[in-house]
Amino acid sequence: MKSYDDIAAEDFYEMGYAWAQAKNFTKAKECLQRSIEMNPHFIYAYITLSEVLCALGNYREAAHVLKKASKIDPAFHRLDYLQARCFYKDGNLLAALKAVDRAISSSPQRLYIKAKEIIQKSLDREKARKKT
Repeated sequence: MKSYDDIAAEDFYEMGYAWAQAKNFTKAKECLQRSIEMNPHFIYAYITLSEVLCALGNYREAAHVLKKASKIDPAFHRLDYLQARCFYKDGNLLAALKAVDRAISSSPQRLYIKAKEIIQKSLDREKARKKT
């Protein structure tokens, strides 16, 4: 990758971030995708893109974006936690539980443990509803 690609990727990231702040999520998505195309290792572009996709209600797509990012940087446990949040919002509780478990196995932070408790309670309620 050429250094000017990195600079352009950062420019597109900054534009995407600005569009997201202005609540123009369509433009933000376009800029962030372009940033990732120019620098596929720009993890924060993936994170911001996932936030934009969540704002658009595309939780499954947001989780997929975070999964790509976690393949680039598997040690960045926050990506697993964010992925769990997306799956939870999408209603995919089992995938949310798996993702938060990955985050906890890397870094047992109180936030991750609390998130797991919430997901597990939701799963238990869903199982109880199915029994009745």
